[in-house]
Amino acid sequence: MPHYTPKHASWLNQVEIFFSLLARAVLRHGDFSSRTDLLEKVSDFAIVHNKTACPFRWNYDGRPRQTGDEPVAAKEECHAR
Repeated sequence: MPHYTPKHASWLNQVEIFFSLLARAVLRHGDFSSRTDLLEKVSDFAIVHNKTACPFRWNYDGRPRQTGDEPVAAKEECHAR
C-alpha cells in the first residue's frame, strides 16, 4: 500500500540536507584516483560531519519562505560555521 510522505517531512529534509552538504563539500569538485579513494573521502566526510553536527531548529509552519526583504533573526552559534 503506497504511503504519502509530505515534502516537508523532517526525516526527508535531513537526508536531503546531508546529501547536499556531501555533494558541495566532497563530490562537486572532487578528484578521485579510484573507487576506493572516493569511498574513503565520503566516509571521512561522514565521520567528521557526525562528530561536528548539531541539532537543526525546524521552523516549518506552512507559510512560504521569506523573500529576503524581511529582517533576518540572528543565527545560532552552531549554524554560523
